[in-house]
Amino acid sequence: MNVPKILRVLYSPSKVFEELAEKPSYKGVILILVLFIASNILAVYTFNTKHYVQKVKPDLFEEGSDVWTENAASWINCTESDDKIYGEHSIASTIINKSKLCMERTLPETINCSTYEFNEISFSLKLISSQGQPPANVSLILCSGDSECFMLNLTKEIKLNSWNNITRRLEGNTEWQGKDADWHAINGIKLIVEFSEKVNATLLLDALFFRGQYEPLTNYFLSAIGQYSMLYFMYFVIFWIIFGGILYLLTKYAGSELTWKHNLIISGYSLAPLFIQGVWWIVLFLFLPRIEISLGTATNALTNGTLIFDLAIYSQFAFLAWGIIISTFAIRTLNNFTMGKSAVISSAAYLIAFLLARFLGF
Repeated sequence: MNVPKILRVLYSPSKVFEELAEKPSYKGVILILVLFIASNILAVYTFNTKHYVQKVKPDLFEEGSDVWTENAASWINCTESDDKIYGEHSIASTIINKSKLCMERTLPETINCSTYEFNEISFSLKLISSQGQPPANVSLILCSGDSECFMLNLTKEIKLNSWNNITRRLEGNTEWQGKDADWHAINGIKLIVEFSEKVNATLLLDALFFRGQYEPLTNYFLSAIGQYSMLYFMYFVIFWIIFGGILYLLTKYAGSELTWKHNLIISGYSLAPLFIQGVWWIVLFLFLPRIEISLGTATNALTNGTLIFDLAIYSQFAFLAWGIIISTFAIRTLNNFTMGKSAVISSAAYLIAFLLARFLGF
């Protein structure tokens, strides 16, 4: 059975490099590059099939941030504040010697808040009262049309001078008051804070999102496949060239007469374990449980699949060691160096190249 060199180099590197010494060619390196990109893209796809992201408005994939609470221009009597919990800013409304505070805006689009669409709302509130006077009433109002609205009492949810993270279901939740409004067409939002006496107070609002159903991350895969391909291509090429360049310098210093091309072939074939690593990740990610990601939250730690993630991360060292072993046999075979000298040169060149590639952001 005629096994290709790019596979034989994984278990019989000496014989492969004896053949390559006579007929050096980049064809095998190019094939390793193609397999590396393909296996890693498939690993990403497998990873995405296990992850489900919650649809949110504003759409974080389009906007990149909680744009509704980043800019105060669309809010009535509000300013931007650097006291925030998400993104760059929050929205602030301040009263001086008054008993009622209000912030409101018309939404840039009508939101369908019915059961099977955006059926939750989440946001963060911080109420600062200079006299320490607690509010008599805090109300969230969602508007539908010109005058119809739903109202929710949040008074018991608010602790003074700290951020309060609040999430509420919408249609079907009996906490809401209002009969004539339409959950299918929410187009405005108000927050009203009332005190029993005149006070100086500031209300901060941040991370305002309407939340919908969870959808697989694979829905966004096709739009990102070009970016993934370029990223993996650049990583491989940079790693390959740096590794080959350092090998050339170190072996030359040690008395080698090999050409630049020979050292690039050594480095390229020594990266063959990296596409096997991609295959390993594909297998690992098949065993991930369903992981739901709530976008736009202040803290969003993932706990499901921790063991599999750890295996994926720490297994990288085994594939790095495999690459060092291949290049060690290559250096020994082509230069007739001792195994010890070959191992030192291989380890130094491989690790320096790996760290430089990481330093460059790959």
